[in-house]
Amino acid sequence: MIKLKSNMKRAMRNDRGEISIFACFFVTGVIMLVSFLVLYASVQINGINIRNGVKMELNNLSASIYADTYRSQRESNFSEYLQTLYQSSSFTRGLEQSVEDGLAQKMPLETDDYRIKNIRLSFAVAGDRIEYEFRCDAEFYIYMFGSRYPVITQDIRLTGYHNTKF
Repeated sequence: MIKLKSNMKRAMRNDRGEISIFACFFVTGVIMLVSFLVLYASVQINGINIRNGVKMELNNLSASIYADTYRSQRESNFSEYLQTLYQSSSFTRGLEQSVEDGLAQKMPLETDDYRIKNIRLSFAVAGDRIEYEFRCDAEFYIYMFGSRYPVITQDIRLTGYHNTKF
């Protein structure tokens, strides 16, 4: 063990006792590796937090769709509701806006570390259920030398459905 320590010290220092260039590169490499690992972990944690917030909002969206489908089935105009849901961009945009507002209440849409943008909803009928897909882009940043740089953009995609009886 002592011999290993003396060999390490000899590799890190030259004949005059100064720190060698090898030691500088080694320490710099370790620091860079650790910083990239911390960046990766930070992106993963923030991505999980964003997905959890979106899941809660999709539950609210499902409840809203449930109320609308129940009302439209009771009034016997379910096909009209489906047509509005799939063809009316203003209705879809209103649902997107409600999801975005609910998400903004749960967590900030933009921080120093990330920005959530391009929130989109799409709907489809599959058998006896209404399927919806939420998509957004999460852009992650780092600060270097006083400037903010985008590092990674993740496409976040979550799907859900609501069963109906035609």
